[in-house]
Amino acid sequence: MSASSRRVLPLRVSLAPGEGIDSWLEALARRNGVSLRKLLSHLDLPEKSLTRTLLTSITPPMLRELERRCQLPAHHLDQAVPHPALPLHTRQARGSRYCPHCLAERGGRFKLSWWLPSAFACTSHRTLLLDACPGCGRLPRRTLPGRTRFHPAGVCAAYRRDGRPCGTDLRTAPTLHLPSDSALLDAQRWANQLLAENAVDSIADLHQLSRWLLHVLPDEEVRPLGALAEAAWADRPGKAPPDRLAPLNPILTAIAAHHSRPLLGSCDETAVRRIRQLRTNQGSLAGLYPAHMALLSWRGLSPRMRGRLIHAADSGLTHLDRIRLCSGSPAARVPAPDEAPHVSRRRHVPQLLWPGWTLRFLPPDGLRVDLFRATAAALLFLPGSGSRDKKSLLEPLHTHTPNYIAHTLQVISQSGYDQVFPAICRLADHLDEHGSEIDYQRRRELIPSGTISETAWQELCFRTNTHPGETSTPAAPGRLLHARRHLFQLLTGADLTDPRHTLAWKDPGDRNRTIAFDLSLSLDQRTALHHHAQELLDELGIDEPVTWQPPEECCHGLDLPGPRLDDIDLNALRRLMITEGRTPSETARQLETSVTHVRLALERIGQDPRHGNTRGPTAARKVREHARSVLTPVFFQREYTEGGKTLTRIAEDTGFSRHVVAEQAKAIGLTLYFSRRPLPIDEAWLRGQYLERKRSTGDIAAELGFENETVRRRLQHLGVSLRPQGVHSRTVMTAKLDTKIPRNVRAAVEGTLHGWLRLHRFQVAMAFPNLESAADHIGIYQSTLVTQFRCLEHDLGQTLFHRSAFGRAHRPTNSGNALLRSLRTDTVQALMQAELRPAQIIAMPDSDTLAQAAARLTTRRDPSPLKPFNDISVARIRITAPTLTLLRDLLDHQDEEFYGAQIHTRTGLDHGTLYPQLKRLEQAGWLTSRPESQESWHGRAPVGCGPGRRRTYFALTPEGLRAAAHEVHHPTPRRKNRTR
Repeated sequence: MSASSRRVLPLRVSLAPGEGIDSWLEALARRNGVSLRKLLSHLDLPEKSLTRTLLTSITPPMLRELERRCQLPAHHLDQAVPHPALPLHTRQARGSRYCPHCLAERGGRFKLSWWLPSAFACTSHRTLLLDACPGCGRLPRRTLPGRTRFHPAGVCAAYRRDGRPCGTDLRTAPTLHLPSDSALLDAQRWANQLLAENAVDSIADLHQLSRWLLHVLPDEEVRPLGALAEAAWADRPGKAPPDRLAPLNPILTAIAAHHSRPLLGSCDETAVRRIRQLRTNQGSLAGLYPAHMALLSWRGLSPRMRGRLIHAADSGLTHLDRIRLCSGSPAARVPAPDEAPHVSRRRHVPQLLWPGWTLRFLPPDGLRVDLFRATAAALLFLPGSGSRDKKSLLEPLHTHTPNYIAHTLQVISQSGYDQVFPAICRLADHLDEHGSEIDYQRRRELIPSGTISETAWQELCFRTNTHPGETSTPAAPGRLLHARRHLFQLLTGADLTDPRHTLAWKDPGDRNRTIAFDLSLSLDQRTALHHHAQELLDELGIDEPVTWQPPEECCHGLDLPGPRLDDIDLNALRRLMITEGRTPSETARQLETSVTHVRLALERIGQDPRHGNTRGPTAARKVREHARSVLTPVFFQREYTEGGKTLTRIAEDTGFSRHVVAEQAKAIGLTLYFSRRPLPIDEAWLRGQYLERKRSTGDIAAELGFENETVRRRLQHLGVSLRPQGVHSRTVMTAKLDTKIPRNVRAAVEGTLHGWLRLHRFQVAMAFPNLESAADHIGIYQSTLVTQFRCLEHDLGQTLFHRSAFGRAHRPTNSGNALLRSLRTDTVQALMQAELRPAQIIAMPDSDTLAQAAARLTTRRDPSPLKPFNDISVARIRITAPTLTLLRDLLDHQDEEFYGAQIHTRTGLDHGTLYPQLKRLEQAGWLTSRPESQESWHGRAPVGCGPGRRRTYFALTPEGLRAAAHEVHHPTPRRKNRTR
């Protein structure tokens, strides 16, 4: 599209009230002096040849663009196009009806409503609309006009058979006037009201019903409409099939509209009554579709109108279709072929119909209760189903009931209770709309067949003072099996005649025994079973009530065959069934009700509780309950454990049998002895000492005064795993300190033998300047103290102090200071005093002791004088290891002069050790020295650099050579250190 083609039109025409878009576009083309087809092309609108096609093919985006091009308000043209659901695609819609007076007043502009089949009269001028041109006889506005400027507004634009345009002025066409009180004119006002209320379904139904009404209306109902209507009715084309009739003229359309008013009104009963009357005029009510109604017209009806037609044909349908189509209620409808509401409804329907509704639906005679309950529940799957295949509808919930459905429906119909059918449909609608408080599908999947265990059943019978029954066998099922069936059926609504259930009845006798069990339950027992069912739901995580059924209001106003559950005198029922012992059938005859009513009402009063004999399981359970209240753990602790009484003596004192006493003693976990009782040891204390405090068995035995093996056997008797024997099982190795104790103290103590002793000695030693004085104060060897402190540093993983040297005292590191601070706390000191023996505790040194230790640190001991050589005239020096190394090298090079760097290279002696030794030897007369000559000193200088340091050459003297040989071959033995 070019930019010029999207410009705003320079000449525009306003939209007349009620005008159709086809008439407005024609006036717009005439105003701009172009043909309508050219205008449509310029506005990018579909270029159609038929006018009705143009009306239905314009889309909302086209309308918005057209409003922009003509500068109209937004959505202003929405009123000029027909509603998509209005019936324009009809035979009448090939052309437009018109009112000549309206055309004259509107300047030849046509109304949109004249295209509708429901437009047949003009209420303003009280005339019938025309549907043909008086000049050419063709339908007006069937095709779009060619050259608009040659066809003035309000003139017929059709072409004659000779090819010339008609040109008849439709504004001057003759009309048929109607009286002001004409029923036909009133029918048009009613149709206009439907159009104003946008009741498109009613307008469409009016068109679809018009053909059918022309065949079913009797002549006497047309005569009151006037001579004009009677004449048109006599000339109507009634022999052709309904779907091949020519378009209806306005008079026949008015007659059909007048008689359609009760069919399309708001009252369902009035519409259904009128439809039945019209179908009776046809001669029969049988069949779903009315006679003389085309299938296309049936499909074009709204769901509400189809439902009314189905409701009117209820008595002529089959029993299955009456339920499937819900024909007995205003909610009747034709489901789609693929519609399957039973799939979602399956979760809300049990296999057996709810007891209250079973009582309401069940006819007095002709049906078994069990089969009727299953069949009635299966019928709830039929309403709204598009399929008539019963097996596919009831699969997989009611596979065993399809054969009984036809018989059940026939019995209900023959009994005269046809309102059961709409009642079933109402229940199905209630389930579809509101659902159910119980998800039966989930319960069928989750609830097990063992709804109650044997222990829980016995407990329940004991609380309700009833007999639990004998143990179940396949040949003779006991009361426990019947209780499980009762609970399973109560929770899931299961049909036990279905062989797929694990708890299904095996034979008729098994069924009768279950029914007898249900009737024999007392009210307390029923209440207890109900509470157990609620507990089972809570365990499975199902937040639902135990039982539920749809409310009574679902079928309000329907006449059902059975009574309500409350419509029975419970006092009279109790008197007849319990006091007088009548059978359910006799009681039903007395109360003039059904046996089912009696059985269901009996569940509300229950049987009287039956007292068992003194030897039954209930009596034995009572004895054990009484024994449990008397033989308490406190009683056994006082009489058996502390008092030393035997079980036989306790049985004699309490009056219980020895078997019951022994049973209660074992139940509370008391250890029974059949020989001499072991020595008394508090088991809890023993466990705490060995397991928690990690004490050794020898330590515990020493405290108790027992043998070590006695403690070990008692621990084995208590089921305690013993630790392996050895040092690692000692109490001191396994003990754990409180976490409030500093971590460094715990690391030094836990898992060690003498951790506290090392900490105490470390605290004392750090008060001295060195370990030698500390060892003298403690009274041990210095090496022992060194070893203990190395172990302490290894346990802590840290260096605790810097070692001392001559004139410098040892001092603690940061870790050592932290340890000393921890040791000075009152808690640690108390623990240390408690763990050490008195002989191991050393007092801290006083000031005099510390002063003496400090003096020893800075004072050297005078060495003893050396004994001079006998025949060597040099002074004797003290020989050390470096001295011996130096003397050996001098002897090896005794004929050479040497300087210090040479000896350092040969021996590896440090310069700080070597030169003092050479000086001592020279002073003692062992060596002579001379400086390096001037020439040699300057000759060693590199080019461009100074000569550096001047060398000093040494040489052994003869006496020094003899002295060196003497010391090397006769070394003086080293004096050992003094130890303690």
